[in-house]
This record gives sequence, C-alpha cells and structure tokens, in this order.
Amino acid sequence: MRLHKIAGLVCACALVAAATPVTFTFTGNGGTVGGSSPFGNTRTYTSGASSVTVSSFSLPSSLSGNFTPAQLGWYSGLGLASCNNTGEGAGCSNPEHQVDNNGSYDFVLFVFNSVMDPTSILINPYGDYDRDVTYWVGNLGGNLSTLNLGTLGLGTRMWDDSTSSDNPRSVNLLGGAGNALLIAARLPGNGADDNIDRFKIESLSANTAVPEPATFGMAGLALAGLGLLRRRRSSQSV
Repeated sequence: MRLHKIAGLVCACALVAAATPVTFTFTGNGGTVGGSSPFGNTRTYTSGASSVTVSSFSLPSSLSGNFTPAQLGWYSGLGLASCNNTGEGAGCSNPEHQVDNNGSYDFVLFVFNSVMDPTSILINPYGDYDRDVTYWVGNLGGNLSTLNLGTLGLGTRMWDDSTSSDNPRSVNLLGGAGNALLIAARLPGNGADDNIDRFKIESLSANTAVPEPATFGMAGLALAGLGLLRRRRSSQSV
C-alpha cells in the first residue's frame, strides 16, 4: 500500500509540474523589434524558456475582408497598443494610439513559441474609457493578414465586459490552450453596448500547457514502480 501511495504522489507531482506560470511584461521595454515598419512590425518578449511575438492588425467597421497589418506601438510604462492604417496612420496620437473600436477595429496578436494556456491580461486605458474586451485562444496555422473573421481558425470568440474608468483592469482569459491569443476591444453582437472601448496592454500571464520531458520521466518511473509492485504481489500469491 505504501508503494501505491508513493507512486500516486509522484504522478500527482508530475501533473502539477506540467503547468508553469509565465508572465510577459510589456511596460519595461519595447521587446526585440522585427518585421516591416511602420505597418506589420513585431515585438518579441521572453520570460525564461518561453517567448511571445506580438503584432497588430485591423478590420474596417464592417468587420469584412482580411485582416490588415497595423503598427504595434510600445509606450513606456503603459504597454502595447495599435495604430491602424485605415484611418489612424502610423504613430497616431491620443486617444487613437490604443486598442480601440472607434471606426476601424484594432487587434493585437500574441504567438507563443509553444502551446500555452493564457490566464489573464492587464489592460490600462489612457484616459477614462470603457474597457470591454473580445478575445480568441487557439492554434493559428497561417498568416493573419491572409485570414478574416470567418476563416480565423482560432477557438470560440470570447468577451469580457466592464465599466468606464481610468484604472487598470485585469481580465481573466477562459479560452483554453493554444499557440496564439488574439485580443480586440469589444466587437458588436452578443449584447455589446455602443460605448467606445480603449486600452493599452500592460502584461499577459499564462501557463505552459505541455509537460516537459522530465515530467514524463517522473510519471514513467511511478508507473514502473506500480508494475514492479504488482509483479511482486502476483509472485507471492503463487
């Protein structure tokens, strides 16, 4: 019985070790900049063995057509936001230099170097604005600029509504695991109000979603121990 308990504990520890919390902070530096400039640029951030590459896109007010690359801006102390090229222009001024749904819709895409389970984002409006959020989590297999909302291929569209304020807001993400997270201000439908939503993205927290090889090894040792225990009991009962 004691060996059963030990093996069970090892298996439980292996399962717990499979999920490692990771936080990417976007306020302290601008990340490693890549891609085309000013529209279609990327910023890559690293936390331990995990990394995320961030880019920005937009859709017109009709939400039709393919996503169009936008400028991903970085603002010291405030985080990431977007200037689209369908009305705002590169380096757009306040308040348009936020993720917003005024006219064209801004989107910020996070692509991880491994499958992750995003758990929360911290957003901060630059001014007193509504802070409703729409997001998707899933596996992105192609370039977003060749896709539209109908062919996006990520998980179910999720939304999280709040009230107008000039305070930061933590948004819990419930979309599950995947290699990508797409965030926008509130899109129409599903009871959305008519308020303009604006915010910058200060940080993103996630859990690694796949066990590391060492974790599988721990579980394997536990299962091997159970097998030896069973064989011993079988030989003793003969």
